[in-house]
Amino acid sequence: MKKITFLLLMLSMAFTANAQQELPKFPDVKVEDLKKKEYVKDSSAEAYIMMNYGNGWVYKNSEGGYEIAYQYFTRIKVLKKSAFERATKTLFLYKDDTQQNIETVENVKGRTYNFINDGITIEELDPKDVFKGKYDKSYDKVSFTLPKVKEGSIIEYSYVVRSPYPFKPKDWYFQYNIPCERSEYTFSSPTNLAYRILMQACEGKLSFDKCATADEYRTCQWLMLNVPALNREKYVANLDDYTRKIHFELAEYIVDGMSKPKNLSIDWPAFDKQLLIDEDLGGRIGKISAFDATAQSLKTQKTDTLELAKEVYKYVQSNFTWDGNKYLFTKNPLKEVFKNKTGSGTELNLLLISLLRQVGIEANPVVISTREHGRIWKDYPMISRFNYTLAHVNIKGKDVLLDVTDKNLRWGLLPSFCMVGEGRLLISNKSQWLPIRTPEKSGEMINMEFTFGEKESELESQITYAGVGYQAIDYRTEYNTLGKEKFAEKFRKKLSTIDKALVEFEGFSSTDTDVQPVIAVTGKNPEGYSVVNGKIYLKTIPYDGTTEHPFVSAERAFPIDFTYPTEETITCKYTIPDNYAVVELPKAIRVTLPEDGGRFNFSVAQYQGGKVIIVTSQIQLKKSIYGVDEYQAIRTVYDHIVAKHNEMIVLQKK
Repeated sequence: MKKITFLLLMLSMAFTANAQQELPKFPDVKVEDLKKKEYVKDSSAEAYIMMNYGNGWVYKNSEGGYEIAYQYFTRIKVLKKSAFERATKTLFLYKDDTQQNIETVENVKGRTYNFINDGITIEELDPKDVFKGKYDKSYDKVSFTLPKVKEGSIIEYSYVVRSPYPFKPKDWYFQYNIPCERSEYTFSSPTNLAYRILMQACEGKLSFDKCATADEYRTCQWLMLNVPALNREKYVANLDDYTRKIHFELAEYIVDGMSKPKNLSIDWPAFDKQLLIDEDLGGRIGKISAFDATAQSLKTQKTDTLELAKEVYKYVQSNFTWDGNKYLFTKNPLKEVFKNKTGSGTELNLLLISLLRQVGIEANPVVISTREHGRIWKDYPMISRFNYTLAHVNIKGKDVLLDVTDKNLRWGLLPSFCMVGEGRLLISNKSQWLPIRTPEKSGEMINMEFTFGEKESELESQITYAGVGYQAIDYRTEYNTLGKEKFAEKFRKKLSTIDKALVEFEGFSSTDTDVQPVIAVTGKNPEGYSVVNGKIYLKTIPYDGTTEHPFVSAERAFPIDFTYPTEETITCKYTIPDNYAVVELPKAIRVTLPEDGGRFNFSVAQYQGGKVIIVTSQIQLKKSIYGVDEYQAIRTVYDHIVAKHNEMIVLQKK
């Protein structure tokens, strides 16, 4: 109660609607705070945020326009050496193409508190240690490092950012990758500017949430206490999608000279129409005379609609190069893209749509948010939530989504960054949500064969990797990107215990994407097994096994996203000498996920009178995404996988 009362006292201070704001008076750093050795609510934390305060306000500038300022204060307790890097803060300040509308930072201050000789020492950040410079064409960078940080220090810093972009205020984050004792934010704007405020992952967690209007300003205040760390875990597309935060969007405004408010809130039909007519998206699609000769040539090659569509897809995929950019909107006319034979992902996919239409096949754009860009918020149509465009055709009643950026993809397959659940299909008066599914899995088959060498502990080794579906695509992409020698070196490092490994490739030179790529690695492992008290210990899965648990957290607050359905089969064959007998073999196990969601099969068998031992491990995950409610089942399956992949086969001389 005292903490919340303190917040209310701070926020009851006069809130002037101008360009200047004063930071509230924060509690002094105490000796007992400096003496703390760990964070009681999370003993594993390397540091924790004692207080994170933010204040954003929109105001009129001297020219009568609107700007926005942000005031920040952060105090952090450093517990371990690994947290020393948190004493360095880097800010990125946006600037538009004209270099006129630039964000700026001012009033940067910082302190380091230490407990020395039974007293508190304070080291101030020297203004000359605040470094400003250009980062790239869109951002400037400001950075500073607080002095004399050590284990036990408390650091704090504050600064003000001014921005000429009041229409899209910055998000406020309550949650970070270290715990936070208290996080509070105030946002104020003139009542003639109405903002939509969206909460993410905050339901039932706010200790204070209030908005009030006074003196033609609307002010909102939020407080969250004891926020746990959100640690990066495996198999998540974008951790930001699950972070506790507040998002702001300008929904309506009225300024001098306007007779009525301008409503920026649109529904999905209006959103669809806007993108379909936009000159940098739907407006780009149309008959382009530069395509005529190509379209006519393609039409003469195939008469079947599906085969013709595949021919057009193959033509664009083979003859045009992706420049690596992911934009929702185009930057160049399609005739220029056609001429230059290169473009962004959206530009190439719109070119594909135009060419398909020109040969008589209906094709339409599908807008998505790529995996790294984050989830679409379907409750409110916001163009900013989308950043990419795919092509769509419906042939013989079957929806097919297409992307031509990857030359290794087959018809109907999408790059991994497009596997996002669903996208918005744009068709005049018939737009709809379309699920994004893959007809392929990502499969890998690993075969290992080992025979005992002439020297003790030596194993003659032969290992082959064969890719299926998306794994085959990944192999080809990496081979083409790195080149043969660097790709081979990657496998030598991966199998570093094999001395002077010979790496050979099969199926990589073929332009037919249906040909399976295979990597073969051969050589001698001088330390292939252990000998203890006359017994030989062989690993059940000596390479590529899952020997460390990917799901260490007892609980998980977000889905497990494997991108695709996956399957991995590892077969390991040992041929042992005649004078050795098997003493111990791991037991077979079969574990299944609920509702046939996947399985783990593990077996060890003897053949040829005990001279041959074959270990088989098969992991099958039938879904791309498993929900939070399925986490414990997945975790249990991996408990068994890790245990079995770490077990040993034991032999002894007869």
